Amino acid sequence: MNKLLSVLAVFLMLFAASCTKSEMADIVNPDNFISVKQAAIASVNGPTTANVNQEVTFNIAWPYNGDCEKFSSFKTDTLSDTTNIKLFTVTNRLEDCTGKEIKRSKVFKFKPTRSGTYYLKFFGADGLATPIVDTLTVIKPAK
Repeated sequence: MNKLLSVLAVFLMLFAASCTKSEMADIVNPDNFISVKQAAIASVNGPTTANVNQEVTFNIAWPYNGDCEKFSSFKTDTLSDTTNIKLFTVTNRLEDCTGKEIKRSKVFKFKPTRSGTYYLKFFGADGLATPIVDTLTVIKPAK
């Protein structure tokens, strides 16, 4: 059994040594060149009133930091009447962005399910900055 394992180990070492550098490059994970980070939300523009079950949109803008930075996702966390919103961007360090115009705003959609006051807190990149707070008053439409 030990002889079989020794032969297998030698075979694997010879196989690995026979790979060329270009073949090994295909194994490198391209995600190593992609970074995701929380962006500093600079401005929020949206309504202050809405109806129950009416989808409302907020235009969110953040400063462009170069390096092909693009929108990745929103992360929300809701507790009672307060929704915390964070915006994440993705950067591909291998992409050439010379001469490209990059959009630095994104629409955030929110659909209140009950009447009352909602507080939407849009956070910046660091936890120490004061979030931008929008207040949304939601009413039940008359029938």
